[in-house]
Amino acid sequence: MNKISSISKFEANIMLVAWEKKKVTVREVHEILLKNEIRDKDSNFIPYTTVMSIMAGLAEKKILKVNRSKKTYTYSAKMNKKDLAKSIISKVAEKLL
Repeated sequence: MNKISSISKFEANIMLVAWEKKKVTVREVHEILLKNEIRDKDSNFIPYTTVMSIMAGLAEKKILKVNRSKKTYTYSAKMNKKDLAKSIISKVAEKLL
């Protein structure tokens, strides 16, 4: 299993979308995050390019899987919630012990 030491709140929000939708594009994730901001009355604006960069980073960390077979890349979760949580807890425990 890939040892992940932590993920940011933003990365976690992206993963929640990926787990819920199973297969997503950057645009779909961006739109969902913007809708959530409006619903929560959060004044921060999330640029599309930020979502794209973070999703590419999650793919590099092997948390997301990217399908590049079509013009629009699609992403899906490579790690489930339980495995990601185990990895983070394990890494933190290693640091403490």
